[in-house]
Amino acid sequence: MMEERLPKVLVVGIGAWRADAANHTLEQIFSCWDPARLALVYTRADSPDSQVASRYFQISESEVIKSVFRFWRSVGEEVRNNPAVSPQSQSEHRRYARAHKRHSYFLTICRELVWWLGHWKSRALAQFVRDFAPDVIFCPVYPTLYMSWIQRHIIKLTGKPSVCFMADDNYSYLACNGLWAYLHRFFLRPQVRYHALHCQEMFVIVEKEKEETDAIFGTDSVILTKGLDFSGTSYRPGPVGKPLKFVYTGNLLIGRAATLALLADVINQYDAGKGDLSLDVYAPDPPDARYLERINRGCCRFRGNVSRETVHQVQQEADVVVFAESLNGRESHIARLSFSTKITDYLYKGKCVLAIAKEDVAPIDYFRRNDAAIIASSAESLREAVRQLSENPGLVAEYGRKAYECAKRNHDKMEIDRRLIATIKKAAGENG
Repeated sequence: MMEERLPKVLVVGIGAWRADAANHTLEQIFSCWDPARLALVYTRADSPDSQVASRYFQISESEVIKSVFRFWRSVGEEVRNNPAVSPQSQSEHRRYARAHKRHSYFLTICRELVWWLGHWKSRALAQFVRDFAPDVIFCPVYPTLYMSWIQRHIIKLTGKPSVCFMADDNYSYLACNGLWAYLHRFFLRPQVRYHALHCQEMFVIVEKEKEETDAIFGTDSVILTKGLDFSGTSYRPGPVGKPLKFVYTGNLLIGRAATLALLADVINQYDAGKGDLSLDVYAPDPPDARYLERINRGCCRFRGNVSRETVHQVQQEADVVVFAESLNGRESHIARLSFSTKITDYLYKGKCVLAIAKEDVAPIDYFRRNDAAIIASSAESLREAVRQLSENPGLVAEYGRKAYECAKRNHDKMEIDRRLIATIKKAAGENG
């Protein structure tokens, strides 16, 4: 696809693009682009390590914090690819991990205040943007005010059209719990609305989000997800193992640890030492002790963090792959409209998916529309799902096939690439 001349796109996001990054959705989406016509402005301490874009500009949050107290200090510099992970980056990752675990909106508001006071509107940023001379600004919509400020500043610098990408519910109050959360969302909503009403094109990540976004903002959004290469592939069912192996890969934030502890309880109750079932949980950080004790009991094990290559291997060796979100309270709404890249990985591998989440979250809506997973939305339905899968190996094979067919139908990379290119060219005012 890169034979055609593509618009120059400047992506304004949070993380550097790296091969070892936990979240690499945007990097994968833009893998079809001409690197010479793609650049990234980002705000983490990481150095980039990717050939997908040709130029990178870093506005380090740590430097922004320092600039609050040293007002003469401007922040931001163009950086090069560097596979090494710096001590500063490691320290920042630990800080973010602790913050995510606590999930304090008071700290979120303090962070916004730091960015508001910081001196990140530098000459270096303006020079980088003007030198790259983008045709389109690509703006993922984040649950933070400061990213919107940066994006709007760059749009103003260039006077160029923008394309937004909504990959979560960053507008409704459904996930808010407590005064600070409501206060932060009150100030975030106008930023999200501004982007939605002023962008030339809007991308969303899943059907349910398209329906809600279009209804709220009057947009005609385009679905954009991670693309998968199906050339030379076909569905190849494997034998169902004994024990029947359940595997979860991902983080344990926002209530997922409680859901997996419940799954471990159900599996242990049903197996009762017979050795017919097993559950392996792979996650970068261990859950709280109350959940870890339940996950690490009987035929269930917490396996800790592993490399991306190992994650793909353990998914491939699984009989049933687990998608999990919170089943309780406000936490069940936080990822209500998200669509994890691991879902497409699960489907592509032709694995039976056990999806555990409330009925109103977007992935459950997606699985149900496509009949692509065994769904459980309560403790009772989870017990029934485990019973059916353990007693009926044919069901495991059937939903493995359905998963692969769903992936091929909805996530073919050639179609996703075509959709991305056509939409951005339209935003840039080009035909074709």
